[in-house]
Amino acid sequence: MVYSPNTFELRLNLDANRFEKLKDKARKMGKRDNLFELDTAKDTDYTLMDKGIRIEYLKNIHHRKIKFIVNPTKLLGGDDTIKLWKPNEDNISRLLQKLEKYIDNYFDSKYRLNDFNLTRIDFAVNIKLESREYVLAYIKVLRNIGRVKCFSPKYDKNDPDIDKELSFDLKGNSNGVEFSAYDIGTKGILRIEVRLTKPKTIRNYANKATTLKQIGSLASNSSHIFWDTFTYIVPYGDYYKMKDAVKLVKGDIKKRKHREKMLKLIELIPLKKSLYLAQKEMNDRNIDKVMVMFTQLHLSPVTLSKRHSMNYLDSLYVYLLDKQ
Repeated sequence: MVYSPNTFELRLNLDANRFEKLKDKARKMGKRDNLFELDTAKDTDYTLMDKGIRIEYLKNIHHRKIKFIVNPTKLLGGDDTIKLWKPNEDNISRLLQKLEKYIDNYFDSKYRLNDFNLTRIDFAVNIKLESREYVLAYIKVLRNIGRVKCFSPKYDKNDPDIDKELSFDLKGNSNGVEFSAYDIGTKGILRIEVRLTKPKTIRNYANKATTLKQIGSLASNSSHIFWDTFTYIVPYGDYYKMKDAVKLVKGDIKKRKHREKMLKLIELIPLKKSLYLAQKEMNDRNIDKVMVMFTQLHLSPVTLSKRHSMNYLDSLYVYLLDKQ
C-alpha cells in the first residue's frame, strides 16, 4: 500500500512593498498566456501548474503572503488521479531539488525553499475496490461514524456544494487535523486523506530546523502519520447490518456484562448518529475496553443502515494492510 504526501502548502510572508513588486512581475509574465487570475480574495499564478505548483498571492489589512501549493506526484512527473508517488530516499531528494530549482527560478534567486514556512501537508491512500458501488458503500458506512471525539463534520449537512454520497469529511476542533474519505471519480478507487493544517501540528511530527528537512522527514514517515489519525477515527472490524452484528455478539461474547455493553453501543450509534455521542451516552469509564472487545471479534460497532445496498463489507483495515 502506498502512503503518499499528495499536497503541501508553503507560505512566504512579505512586507507590502516587496509583495506588490513580486505580484506585479508575476502578473505581467502570466498575463501573456492568460495564466494569472485576479480575484478579490486572492490572485493566482498558474505558470507552473504543469509542474504541479499553483502560486497564490493573498493580502489583507495586516498580512501579505505568497503561497506555493505543491502536488508532489505531478512535480515528479506522475499523475496522482490513479497512481500516487511512493516516497523513498531517492525520490524525496529529487522532489526537493526540483522544488528548490522552481522556487529559485521564480524569484530570480531572491528566495529559497527554506525562506518559506510549511503550513499544510496532506497524506493520501488509494484503495482499489471491486467497483464504484463499493466505493460509495464504504463512504456511506463511514458517514455512520458521525462525530468523533475532538473532531466534527467539516461541512454543514445542508451545504448545497457538498454531495454527502461522495465523501465523509471530519475537521479537528482545535488539533489542526482533517480526515476525508471520498470518491475520486475513477472506477473503483476510494481515496482516504489525513491532513495536517497547522504549523504547530506539523511540528509535532517534524520539529526540524528547516522547511526542507521538515518535508523530507514528513514524506519518510507518511504511513505513520496516516495511521495515527486513521486508527483514531475508524474502528477496526468488518461491517454488518445491525441484526447480524447483534447475532455475532450474542453468539460469541459469553460474559453477560460485556455482551450488554457491546449491544448497547451498536444500538446507540445510529440513534445518536455519532460514535462519539453514543460512547458519551453510555458514560462507561471502560469504553476503551468495550472497543477492544469489538476488535477481538473483528466486528465494527458501526453498522450498515437498513437502506444500505450491501449486507456486509470487509474492514478497511484489510485493504490498508494489504500490498495493493
